[in-house]
Amino acid sequence: MAPEQTVEITPAASALIESLRGLGYSPETALADLIDNSIAADAKTVEIDLQWNDGSPYAAILDGGRGMDRKRLAEALRLGGVGPGSARGDGDLGRFGLGLKTASLSQCRRMTVVTRRENVTSALELDVDVIAERGWIAVIPEPLPAHPYIEKLLTQKGGTVVMWNRFDALSGLSGLNKDAFFLRLQDIRAHLGMVFHRFLDGDARRLKIVANDRVVRAWDPFQKAHTATRDLPLERIRHAGSSFTIKPYILPHRDRFANDAEYEAAGGPGGWGARQGFYVYRGKRLLVAGSWLGLGGVRTWTRDESSRLARIEIDLPTGLDRDWRIDVRKSQARPPGALLARLTGIAGRCRNEAREVFAFRGKGPRTRAQGNSLPQVWLASAGPAGTAYRINRNHPAIVACYEQAGLNRRLFNAVLSIIERTVPVERIWLEISEAEGAQAPKLDAAEITQLTDQLAELAAALPATLSVEKRIELLLHNLPGDLTRLTNALIRRLGGDT
Repeated sequence: MAPEQTVEITPAASALIESLRGLGYSPETALADLIDNSIAADAKTVEIDLQWNDGSPYAAILDGGRGMDRKRLAEALRLGGVGPGSARGDGDLGRFGLGLKTASLSQCRRMTVVTRRENVTSALELDVDVIAERGWIAVIPEPLPAHPYIEKLLTQKGGTVVMWNRFDALSGLSGLNKDAFFLRLQDIRAHLGMVFHRFLDGDARRLKIVANDRVVRAWDPFQKAHTATRDLPLERIRHAGSSFTIKPYILPHRDRFANDAEYEAAGGPGGWGARQGFYVYRGKRLLVAGSWLGLGGVRTWTRDESSRLARIEIDLPTGLDRDWRIDVRKSQARPPGALLARLTGIAGRCRNEAREVFAFRGKGPRTRAQGNSLPQVWLASAGPAGTAYRINRNHPAIVACYEQAGLNRRLFNAVLSIIERTVPVERIWLEISEAEGAQAPKLDAAEITQLTDQLAELAAALPATLSVEKRIELLLHNLPGDLTRLTNALIRRLGGDT
């Protein structure tokens, strides 16, 4: 047999480095990739300095982790140094061995890493133009760059500083005026507070992130502290010799938030519409912040207004990376085909409950401590032509109106039917969609007086066997918004307990 013949096809450094820079990182996803490395190095604090610098931005990131020696630093700057096939510990958030390099060079043309381990300092620099001209080499910077973070690092036993210089058009921070630059800084803080919220609030190993001298605050997608949030049962799913958990949540209707600011904050970066769906975590670090992951069967689910309150937590271990097809930027995940049916079933139930809460204020949201057994004024029923909405003829208030007024039953039903058939559903839905959810009406003093008079008359017509408290609860159950003042006015009028 003839000996095998080979041809060397070493990639051209100039072409490959520019291609790798175009993987699609934003400034916030690039910074998140660097913070992953800090977490893997057991850092408890990460500091970020992003400066506009008269239109020539630069960035510096300092952590208080273990740091690296010269050999480990060189390996860290090698493309694919620790690839996806390498074993990783539970606290190692790396994936492809590309993040430090590709994330940094997606934003700038020169990155410098200064690191310190056991009181020994090492430094290397990657420069896109040097690599394009001379091949895959790193330069030892002499002297070290001047920056307060490096001065601080030199007083520590361990830690690492990454500096970004020479930002160009690929960066999302290049070409901005000063105001726009610092608005982007707000977006970056919000993104980091979302991605690392479990580290920031102590659910995972505690981490503190400071960006331009301001502490980054955690944003909880599931609003667990809100009493009207409903958490559905947790399920553990076994797959490929491992397991993960999935837990759905139904967030509160807009009516249940104290004010507009609280409601908007709960929506998260990008708003309520963008943040519905699955939240996929890997090692407690958020990868996917709201997506239906291509589920839904023949008709793939989209981000509908009716499902905006549905959020589902998936907690993956790092050992399932390949099965979930985690991408290089750690911003996308795709579930294994064998799990699609089960995930679709869980998500479908969550979407249905969220739709109920969103569409029927009076029917929800139920709090963790409350049931929902009171009759509804409006009933929904599925038919051949779709869902039909009907007034509940058996609601005590409707029955009382009929009996007290002595109306002809057929005439009364005819009036109710006309009301049912002329509700401007499309117009209401359009306005709610454009407003990103209907705002709860705020009653002024005149409206409270008018409603109190009307509801007091209805309460008097209800069966005498009902207590005053039960009558008030029955009449107010379907009304949206903050009803505290109206409730107190009715109690005073009807003589119930305060």
